[in-house]
Amino acid sequence: MREQWILIDGYLPANHPCLRATAVFSGDGALCSGDGALCSGDGKQRLPLPVSLKGRLVEVVRAPDAEIRVEVVDGSGLPVAHEIQIQKISGLDARYRMLRRVLAMLPRLSTEQRRRLQLNWASILTDLYRAYRQVGSLRYHFPAPDYNEWFSHYWTLGGAARRRLERFMAGPEARALSVQVVIDARADGSPQRIQAAVRSVERQLGCKPRIRILTDDAPWTLDDDQGLVVWMSTAASLEPWSLAWFVKAFLAAPSTQLLYSDHDHVSADGALSRPMFKPDWSPDLQLCSHYVGDVLAVRASGLKAAIARLGYVPDAYELVAEIGLGGGSIGHIPAVLWHEPDQPPAPRSTPEPERLSRILARHGIGATVELDARGNPRVRYDVPKPPPLVSIVIPTRDMLHFLKPCVESLLSKTTWPSFEVLIVDNQSARPETLAYLQEVSADPRVRVLRYDQPFNFSAINNVAVEQAQGEVVCLLNNDTEVISPDWLEEMVSRLEQPGVGVVGARLYFSDGRVQHAGDVVGPGGCAHHLFGVLEGDDPGYMKRAVLPQDLSAVTAACLVTPKKLFQKLGGLDAVNLKVAFNDVDYCLRVREAGLRVIYTPYAEFFHYESVSRGKDDNDEKRARSESEANYIRERWPEVIERDPFYNPNLNYARPDFTVGKVPRIDWPW
Repeated sequence: MREQWILIDGYLPANHPCLRATAVFSGDGALCSGDGALCSGDGKQRLPLPVSLKGRLVEVVRAPDAEIRVEVVDGSGLPVAHEIQIQKISGLDARYRMLRRVLAMLPRLSTEQRRRLQLNWASILTDLYRAYRQVGSLRYHFPAPDYNEWFSHYWTLGGAARRRLERFMAGPEARALSVQVVIDARADGSPQRIQAAVRSVERQLGCKPRIRILTDDAPWTLDDDQGLVVWMSTAASLEPWSLAWFVKAFLAAPSTQLLYSDHDHVSADGALSRPMFKPDWSPDLQLCSHYVGDVLAVRASGLKAAIARLGYVPDAYELVAEIGLGGGSIGHIPAVLWHEPDQPPAPRSTPEPERLSRILARHGIGATVELDARGNPRVRYDVPKPPPLVSIVIPTRDMLHFLKPCVESLLSKTTWPSFEVLIVDNQSARPETLAYLQEVSADPRVRVLRYDQPFNFSAINNVAVEQAQGEVVCLLNNDTEVISPDWLEEMVSRLEQPGVGVVGARLYFSDGRVQHAGDVVGPGGCAHHLFGVLEGDDPGYMKRAVLPQDLSAVTAACLVTPKKLFQKLGGLDAVNLKVAFNDVDYCLRVREAGLRVIYTPYAEFFHYESVSRGKDDNDEKRARSESEANYIRERWPEVIERDPFYNPNLNYARPDFTVGKVPRIDWPW
């Protein structure tokens, strides 16, 4: 069948967070397998098409002489209306268009990105269409790659990388570090499992570690408190470069006591799926989920000390808790170093409530543990006695139909015994609003403050905090309503834990969809809500929408923070961030000061999202919004590049937890 060049040209609606455009071919001709085409059950071939953030679709396609049409759907799979032109073009025109895109993209890519994409002058000249498809896949709207193919393409240890690994492991530093592997067979001691785990250790490159098998009948003791111990379950299978990577990471971070890595799942026929691309160390997330998994690398001295304190050899979950809660430094390698079966045996390393209660008690942490409505362990930290006064700051300008339900829900539902509500009136003019403010101020728990200046969200909150009487400040939008009566018990008790500086809540749209389950900095270009919009019962990737955890930021639509800390850090930035991203900046400054930012799913509110101030729908507002986004990018470039709680293997075009088109990390050697 004769090959032809096709130009697909059109504009798609730019108001969709997710668009999937696909060229569908009917006929006897076949697309080149290297073009990324997919076959479907109806006998047709489908080719993903890249679409820009603004909805622009201009794509050159190499195709057989067959019928072609374009399908466009949103993130839910629903059809999206579009007007697209499809026309044949000459080979010369096609090459010009392809070369123009590739050359325009090359300067925007780092040396590392070009290497990972295999983009160089030789590859461009020998296979321009492949290079063109590669750079097109980086556009905002492009489907995530198949994980099995992605792993095979990017994580096959080639000759040059393998030689670098072997040189490193033969070097004096690596040879001086003794390595032993402990295979914990107490949960599943079947000979087949043990043999498979041993085989994966024996094929390690550049390393011949001692192997110890730990069973209930044959207890193991650590006879060497120097070097590195890699702890693994019998269900785990290591990649051949795993121990070398652990060695490299430990030598680069002398203060780290324990390391964990990403992992995925493997079927009986060897297919890989369900990658667990993990965040950096988050104690709260680990305690209720054991997300780090059952392969750990631990300094022998730290392991020996943990065993001595406990009086027995722990499993992986308890070992991580002992080192983490004991103040040990825990690091994360954002690369898949091991695999577990699709159907792993019943894990021994799990956070059952009784077990977690004992761990917390052993470390002097006052709390009770129960299962939440979703079956996840929930830690309820003890409420401080006496409970501190909480000052709830609510900026407003009219919008009584939102303000009144917000305030009434606080006064009628909140079970926290000691709080005040500070309503900051920013030039309300409607008689009904002014009458309500006078009426509600009669409640001894409510004060109305006046801010007679142009709208500046940061300045409004800063002025109110100066007049707040509470030890704890809660920043709250006027378009919210309480769902959880014990929201302050949940948030303040977490805030009172050592090292915590901010706690944020879980927010819902009025239809029950999740509007906020924490923020991420970098993916999407600046700062965005994790996941986008979720259905209320969707647990999210790795259950992260429904579990408490460390994050880079949470929204000021509902957050709590100590008043002294807020004042020490200068409050919200009223100069550079008058309207947007001031909460993100504040959270990042809290983390910069060495304190943690926590999201909890157990403090729940409805949130109608900035209806009071309106949308950025004119040139002035858009310019201000872009200026504030640029400030965040310039002020926090390291976090923009690598948010510690959003894995670099995930999609950075938007924080949807799909596999990234290109890994943002490389071999460490």
